[in-house]
Amino acid sequence: MSPTPESTRFDIDGATIAALHWPADGPTRVGGAPTVVAVHGITANAWSWDPIAQALNGEIDLLAVDLRGRGRSWTEPGPVGLRQHADDVAAVIEQLGGPVVVVAHSMGTYVALLLAERHPAAVRSLVLVDGGTALYLPDPPVRDDGTVTPQDEFIDEVLDVSLGPVLERLGKVWPDRASYLAMWAQHPAFVDGIGPGLERILLADLAPTDGGFRVMVDSGAIRLNGRELFADDEVRSALDRHPEPATIVRAEFGLMGTPPPLIADDMMDRYPQHRWIRADGLNHYTVMFSTRGAALVADEIRRAVALL
Repeated sequence: MSPTPESTRFDIDGATIAALHWPADGPTRVGGAPTVVAVHGITANAWSWDPIAQALNGEIDLLAVDLRGRGRSWTEPGPVGLRQHADDVAAVIEQLGGPVVVVAHSMGTYVALLLAERHPAAVRSLVLVDGGTALYLPDPPVRDDGTVTPQDEFIDEVLDVSLGPVLERLGKVWPDRASYLAMWAQHPAFVDGIGPGLERILLADLAPTDGGFRVMVDSGAIRLNGRELFADDEVRSALDRHPEPATIVRAEFGLMGTPPPLIADDMMDRYPQHRWIRADGLNHYTVMFSTRGAALVADEIRRAVALL
């Protein structure tokens, strides 16, 4: 039988951080088996780890948090910056009796790196899935008058391009669940279709509202975290300050299911101390949500736990 998650919550600094726990070998509490804590991406939530939990097949306790501004933590008070996310995850691990292996995807990889830096006693090792290196940021363009676009203004333009479609999705009221799934079915990253497992993940985004459903994500948190990923030097250089070997799974294709990949080709040479796993034929989403991608990530989690 497929593992079914238990819903749980952690009281942290005046906020209640929600989480899902896929227990090892049935409905036991965390602690009876190796525990891995999972951190999701910028607009995702704890349900994004369900394919990985299914691939682990009850061998390992997997606990995935809903970061502030997402999922069942989406209305919790701020701050909602990446450092606060890292501190929240550290507090969860402390309540679990850590340290633990931490696995993270996309934006979550930067949270995990900051966690390891700010709370080293909480982390045994890191498995980073398609993220952690500095995102590509071109030089600010030169205006018609010969001046260079100010950095803050340029970052706003980058965010408008990269997050504009995302923010539009977050601000929309969907008349029914089917319309939300139909939108995702058109996404170029999912050319192979949306199966029942991915459908369950996507529907977990939604909360009832007047006129239908909306996504349980705070758009202000998304824009703030996006700005940190592009403009915060400490965040962008987090991998430079992490000398301990990590496992980094690199998808061949990017967010739109096509080249370039999110992690540039030269990063494997730049950071040879880490263990690089090539996810050939997979993109930024299918590395998590496809059967093959989930199996690959699950195997790396098993390896990280076995090395403890």
